[in-house]
Amino acid sequence: MPYPVRAFNPAHPQLKNAAGIPASLANESYVEALGHIIYYWGYPAVDAFGRTSGWELMKKSGPGATMGLFPGAPKNKMGYLDDYMPSGQRKVVTPNNDTIYGVGFADTREEPAVIQTPSVVPQGHYWTIQICDAFTTVIRQLGSASGTPGGKFLLVGPDWDGEPPKGFIEVIKSPTHVVGVFGRSYTAHTPESKAQARAVLNQIGMIPQSEDKSGPLTFDCEASARNKVYPPGLTADILAADPDLLRIRPVNPATFWDDLKKALDANPIVGPNDAAMAEQARTLIALRESGDTWRSLLDRVALAADAELHEGAKYHQTGVDAGNGWQRQENGGIWGTDWFGRAQAAIIYIYVNDFHEAIYFIRGTDSKDEFLHGRYTYTITFPENALPPVDRQKGGFWSLTMYDKDYYMLPDSPNRRTNIGTVNLDANELIFAKDGSLTLTLSSKQPADGEARVNWLPAPNDQFALIVRTYVPTTPILNGTYQLPNVEKAK
Repeated sequence: MPYPVRAFNPAHPQLKNAAGIPASLANESYVEALGHIIYYWGYPAVDAFGRTSGWELMKKSGPGATMGLFPGAPKNKMGYLDDYMPSGQRKVVTPNNDTIYGVGFADTREEPAVIQTPSVVPQGHYWTIQICDAFTTVIRQLGSASGTPGGKFLLVGPDWDGEPPKGFIEVIKSPTHVVGVFGRSYTAHTPESKAQARAVLNQIGMIPQSEDKSGPLTFDCEASARNKVYPPGLTADILAADPDLLRIRPVNPATFWDDLKKALDANPIVGPNDAAMAEQARTLIALRESGDTWRSLLDRVALAADAELHEGAKYHQTGVDAGNGWQRQENGGIWGTDWFGRAQAAIIYIYVNDFHEAIYFIRGTDSKDEFLHGRYTYTITFPENALPPVDRQKGGFWSLTMYDKDYYMLPDSPNRRTNIGTVNLDANELIFAKDGSLTLTLSSKQPADGEARVNWLPAPNDQFALIVRTYVPTTPILNGTYQLPNVEKAK
């Protein structure tokens, strides 16, 4: 047994007159405190590694739509949807409804992966490939925002040592072996925009290096979306009858330490910001396996830490003030050693982009600091020329998305709208006032006023939360000088 594990047991715990008890209690207190921190630190890795279960499910079928709802693929490949993620799904919290997704998980233990970027992209079209390590930290953000050229990148693991192969733009070295690779292609609500989004997405993808060939690769998001794959015992009819079957927390505190061990075994090497904590985590895992007393203590720690984390990771608590009642995590995606913020993000919107790529403003309260609730009517008014300043030349867009109290979209929106923003402006679906302002109305009941009805974002008849995404934010958003308007309850 490693020395750090043995050292947690006092040398003489059985001293007369209970003199050994204080040392035992002190050691247990230290382990308990460390266990809480490790839980927050390791939560994103356990969540992320659990998502690689799709490797086995999609192994025979190839890239497709897992359970008919989510992009899925075997190792080192990417699966796609061909439209927005369905609003009725109850598994992935806070997805966007502005882009079409491609998703893949690489395992560089087996071999490097080839990531292709698109070469034929209309001017001003937004696309991105977000690459994240096993802890959900963004290690690279390719796309229209950064002016990435079309071609191929080689994704390798932390222990890769070789010469960059010919024909590749760059070698991207991940600090962990398991890597999340997420493609997105923007689309408005028009058939023409969706066709354009699919055309760009069909040039974005990932394959094992051994399957690469010279020249551009072609992918097929529509074929992927048609390839609906279900785990044993689950069918489309069963899910349609009860979508909440998928409402399962991605991290189970009762099995956390075992699941963390699996994640660390798959990623024996981690980046410098996580290395010391990974060593501490392995010590606690070994300590837990050394005896029932330590197992009981650490299992209890996991349950308590999970409850605390979920209570703190709420839209009305996460982040810092960003003006007019909105909050943001200022280091989104680029977490460094902010294990607390990274864990909160894993709860409410896992895999957020690098904040230079997209800034997320969230809230769960109105201007009076009261919870948002569908029984009331709210308005958000952007003055003339004061919409979120994003770089449209690089594909920038913004959106306000409505989520219920559990951070899912409305499954049956009365006007089929779950968000509002650039996707609607590009389709000429909103009305500006004579003074040039834009007022959005949020309520569970359809507004009686005609203009308010056109600009209506339906709310659930319950507590709800909001997120404003600003993709390709400009300097005023990045430095905080631009502030969103407040959310006002109608009198």
